[in-house]
Amino acid sequence: MRDRSSRKASVGLWATLGGLVLACALFGWRSPASGEDTQALLDKVIAAHGGMEAWVALKDLSFRLTLVALTPQGEVTGARASLYRLKRHGKGRVETVTGDGLLIEGYDGERPWATLNGRHLTEPDALKRAHFQAVNWWYWMGIPFKMRDPGVILRQKEPATFQGKPVHVLEVTYALEGPTDRFTYHVDPETYHIVLVETELKPGVWPGVGGSGPGWSTWQEYRTAGPFVMHTKRTVYANRQLTERRAIVFFGDFKFNTGLPDSLFRAP
Repeated sequence: MRDRSSRKASVGLWATLGGLVLACALFGWRSPASGEDTQALLDKVIAAHGGMEAWVALKDLSFRLTLVALTPQGEVTGARASLYRLKRHGKGRVETVTGDGLLIEGYDGERPWATLNGRHLTEPDALKRAHFQAVNWWYWMGIPFKMRDPGVILRQKEPATFQGKPVHVLEVTYALEGPTDRFTYHVDPETYHIVLVETELKPGVWPGVGGSGPGWSTWQEYRTAGPFVMHTKRTVYANRQLTERRAIVFFGDFKFNTGLPDSLFRAP
C-alpha cells in the first residue's frame, strides 16, 4: 500500500509532466498486442465487479476473513479468523481471535490504537499494523475501482498466459521513477474478473511489509455480494510458477452500508 507522502509525490509528478502523461495514464492508449484501449479495458473490469456507481455509493463494509497458513510443503500450520469493519475516509476496526486472546486493531481516521484482551498496546509496530489494517483492506476490497484513484499510473502490458489461457494485464504504479508500489493484475478476457495479482511493495512504509520481492495470489470463487461481484478465496504463493502455496484466505459474510458509527472506530 502506498502512504500519503508517496501519493503527494506522484501527484506532483503528474503536474510537472503535463498533458501527455496524464492523457496516457487516465484515458489510456491502444495496446498493439491486444488492440484494446486501456481505459476501455478498465471500464469492462469495473463493470464486471459491480460498476463504479456501487463503489462511489459505498460508505462502509464488513466482512469475515479467515487466513489459513501453510508450510512450504503446503501443510496447514494454523488458521485465524477476523471480523473487518471498514468505513470510507480511512476508518477501520479488526477483531481477531488469537492464541493470546482477542486482538482489536483500530484506526479512527487520525490515530491508530490496539488492545489485546482489553489491554492497550503501545508498541510502535502494533500501532502501525493497526493503521495498515485499515488502509490495506479498504484498498484491496476496492479493487478494481481504486484503479481510478488520483495519482494512479495505469498501463496495459503485453498479454500473458494464466493456466493455459491468454489474459489481459494491467499494471498500477504511483511514481514514474524511483521506489514505488507496483500491482500487476491479470484479467480473464471472457469474464473480466481479476484472476492473478503480482504485488511489489515499497519497503520501509509499514512494519514487516515490502522489500522482500514480489508476491503472487490467485483470486477465485467469484460471487455476488450486495451490489458487487467479489472473489471469496485468495491463494497466496511464494513463486511466479504458483507451485509453492503460502496461505489461503477466505472472505465471507459481506455487509454494505449498514451505518457503522464513528464511535466504533475510536479507542476504548
